[in-house]
Amino acid sequence: MSVQDRISTMLTATDAAVRRRAAEEFMGLNSASDEVITAFAKGLSDEDKGVRDICALALMRLGNDATHVNARSVAQAIAPLITHEDIEVRNLAGDVLIKLGSDAVDALYPYLQDSKADNRKFACDIVGLSNNPAAIPHVRAILTDEDDNVRCAAVESLGFLKASDLLGDIIAMYDDEAVRPYVIAAIGNIGGKQAQEFLLKIMDEPDEFAQIAAVDALAVCADEIGIAHKLLALLPKAGEDVQAVLLRTMYSIAFRLQVAVELPKDMRHIAQQALTDDDPDTRIAGLLALGQSYEEEDIPALLHEIKQNNPETQQHILSVVLSNSAPAMAREFFDRVFTALLEANLHISELLGFLTALVPNVAGENAAIALQAVMRQYQDVIQDHRREIVEFLLAVSRDEAIRLLSDEITSGQQHRIEDATQFAEFYNIREIVLP
Repeated sequence: MSVQDRISTMLTATDAAVRRRAAEEFMGLNSASDEVITAFAKGLSDEDKGVRDICALALMRLGNDATHVNARSVAQAIAPLITHEDIEVRNLAGDVLIKLGSDAVDALYPYLQDSKADNRKFACDIVGLSNNPAAIPHVRAILTDEDDNVRCAAVESLGFLKASDLLGDIIAMYDDEAVRPYVIAAIGNIGGKQAQEFLLKIMDEPDEFAQIAAVDALAVCADEIGIAHKLLALLPKAGEDVQAVLLRTMYSIAFRLQVAVELPKDMRHIAQQALTDDDPDTRIAGLLALGQSYEEEDIPALLHEIKQNNPETQQHILSVVLSNSAPAMAREFFDRVFTALLEANLHISELLGFLTALVPNVAGENAAIALQAVMRQYQDVIQDHRREIVEFLLAVSRDEAIRLLSDEITSGQQHRIEDATQFAEFYNIREIVLP
C-alpha cells in the first residue's frame, strides 16, 4: 500500500477501528516526510479518541530526533490546532507542543499576537513551558496585553523561563491586582536576592492572601537559612492560616539547606496546630518543628498524625517517643495510641511492626513502657490482633510472651485459655505448661 493510500485510509475510512489500525501501522513505518507529519497532525482532530491518541504519540516520536529538524516540522504542522474550536483537540496539540519543548517556540510566536485573547494565552502557556530563553522577548511583548488572562500567562511564563533580566519589570506589575498572584509566583521562580527581599517586604502588608503567596514563593527561591529565621520571627503575630504556610516554608528551606531550625518553646502550639492541618506537607512541618523530643502536651497532635496512617510519620513519631522523650510522656502516649488507632478503624499491625524494629535498639525505661502498653492491649482486641501482639512479644521479649500466655492459661476463663493454648501450640512455645 502506498503512503498516499495509507494516509487516505487513516483520515477518511468510515470505521474508527480501521482508522486506528491504519494509524498504528503508519506509525510503525517511522517515516518523517512532510506529508506524513501533516497527516498525523490532521489525525489529532479525528472524532475518535483512539485515533487522536495514536497520532499524538506518533508526532511525539517523530519530534524526538537528534537533529531537531523533525521537531520543528511537527511544531509547524500542529501549532494551528491550538486555535481549534474543540478544547480536547486544542489540549492534545498543546500536550504535543509541550513535549517538543524548545523546538516548538518558533511555530508559536505568531499566536502570541493572535486576535483572540484565549489563543494568545494558550500559546503563551506553552511557550512558558518550553525552557527556551529565546522566547523571553516575545513573551515580554505581551506583558501589557489588554486582556488580564494574557498578562497573567505572560508573567507566569517569564517566571518559568527564569527571565532574571526582567525581574524589575515583573515587580513593577505588582500593583496590578489582576496579575498579582502570578507576579508573586514568578518572582519566586526567578529568585535571587532582589526577589527574596521583595517577597519578604510583602509580609508587612495586611493582605493575607498576598502574604501566603509570598511565603510559598520563598519556599521555591530561598537560598540561605537566614530567610527561614526571618520567617520564624514573623510567626507569633501572623494569622493562623499564614502561620501554617510560614512553618511549612521554614522547614522546607531548612530541609533543602540541611540546617536545623529550632522552634522556641512558646511557639510549640503552632507546631501542634500544624499537625492537625489537612495538608500533609504542613503536618510534616509541624512534626519537624516539634523536634527530637516530645512533651505530654504534644500527644493529641501526635495521635492525630498517627491516625493519618502515614507509615513514615508513624515510624518517626515512635522513634522520637522511644529514644528521646521523657518516660512520663512515653507512658501517656502508649496508653492512648492503640485506642486511637482502633477508634479510627485502623489495624495495629504496622505500629507493632515498627515497634518490633525499634524497641530492641532503645536503652532505658521507654522500651519497657512500650512493651507493657502492648501487653495491656491483649485482652481488649480481636483474636487477629492478639496473635500479632504475641508475635511482637516473641520478637522483642520471649520471656514476656511466655508470662502473658501463662497468665492467660491460668486465668480460669475458657475463651482466654483456648486462645493462649492455641498460640502456644502454633508458635511451639514449649516453656508453657499446657492444660
